[in-house]
Amino acid sequence: MRRSSKTVPPTDSARTRGTGKPSVTQTAEDLAVELYTLVRLALGELGVTRAQQLRALARSRRLKSPPSVSGRTVRAGLGVGSILLEWSRRAPYLDSDGKPRVLSIAGSGATFESLARRFLPHMPLKEVVALACEKSEVVIRPGNRIALLGSILVKLGDSREMYLAHAIRQIDQLLQTLLHNRRVVRNNPERGRMERVVIGVISRANFRSFMDELRPQIYDLLLGVDSSIERNQPKSARSMRDATAVSVSVYAGQEDDLERAGVDTSFVTLAERRPKLKKRAKASGP
Repeated sequence: MRRSSKTVPPTDSARTRGTGKPSVTQTAEDLAVELYTLVRLALGELGVTRAQQLRALARSRRLKSPPSVSGRTVRAGLGVGSILLEWSRRAPYLDSDGKPRVLSIAGSGATFESLARRFLPHMPLKEVVALACEKSEVVIRPGNRIALLGSILVKLGDSREMYLAHAIRQIDQLLQTLLHNRRVVRNNPERGRMERVVIGVISRANFRSFMDELRPQIYDLLLGVDSSIERNQPKSARSMRDATAVSVSVYAGQEDDLERAGVDTSFVTLAERRPKLKKRAKASGP
C-alpha cells in the first residue's frame, strides 16, 4: 500500500486542560482517522474508485449489521483449499511414497468427485475441476484423471473482488476477536480468545530469509490447527444447528515506518548519538 508522507496533526478542539495534550476523546478520533485512511488507501489500491467508496459509505450508514457478500465470494476458494488438503494427507488419496495420487475425476471411492461432493456439494463437478486447475497446481491427465503437482496453496488470481473479499474476511475476524476480548476479558479473562502479536526489528536485507525460515513453521502449525478443527466438527445435520465457524490466521507483516509499527527505536537513536572515542596519540620518548 502506498502511503503519503503527509500526516494530519491532532486538532486542537479537545485538549486536556493545562497539559496541551490531546484528550482521550480526541485521541480516539485521531485513531479513527488513521483507520479510515488505511481502509481508503487499500480500497483505492484494490481498484475501488472514490465514487464507489462514497456510495458504499452512504449505503453502510443505513445498516445495523454487515452484509455477507465476502463469505459467498470466498466460499469456492475455501472449498478448493479443503479438497487439496484432504488430497495431500489422507491415506486413500496417497501413493506408496506418501505423495498425492493421480485420481480419477469421476466415480466413487477415492476420486476427485468424492472430494468435490464433500467440500463443494452444490457446485457441478465440471466447475470444481476447472476451478481447481485455475486456482492451484492441479492439472488434468489423459484418461479422465487429475493430478496435484505442487503445493496445496490456493491462488487468489487477478480478481480484485476476490482479494477484497479475502481481506474483508480477515479484517472481520480480527475485529471480532478484539471486540470480544474487550467485552469479556475484564471480568472473565479465561473466556478470552487467543490474540498474540510478536513485533521486532530486523535488517531489511534479511527479510526474505526470515520469511523462508518462518514458512515451514507456520505450515506445520496450521496443519495441526486443521486437525484440531476436524476432531471437533459436527458429525450430523442436527449438531450443525449449534455450529460456529472458527478461524486461526497467521500473518507476517513488514512496516518500514518504525513509529507507525510502535517499535521503540531509542536504541537506534542512542547508537547514532553515541560519540566516537578518539584514539589516543602514542606518547613519544625523549
